[in-house]
Amino acid sequence: MSKQPFAGIAADLIEDHLAAEVEIAGSEIWQQAAEDCVLARIKCLRLIGGLPRHKSPLHPDERIERLKALLHLWAKGCTCAVDEDLFADILNRHRPQPAFSS
Repeated sequence: MSKQPFAGIAADLIEDHLAAEVEIAGSEIWQQAAEDCVLARIKCLRLIGGLPRHKSPLHPDERIERLKALLHLWAKGCTCAVDEDLFADILNRHRPQPAFSS
């Protein structure tokens, strides 16, 4: 699978945000799109040993900054860049919740 689509998606997310001139932390739609991009990329990466899911959750501001930094790297063509803390945070928050039976 080509790595270029992720560079393009990341560039679109960064450009759309900058063009809209809105505060990134206040844009839940942008954050969801950025996290969806990261989740799609995780599915395509070969991660030896998996991700450290035991990592602490990120503060929302730190998560936004890490998303911006990673998307900038991907948009510039560095599509193999990995942020383990960010990946673990997103995976843990998007993990399906077990159904409780009563």
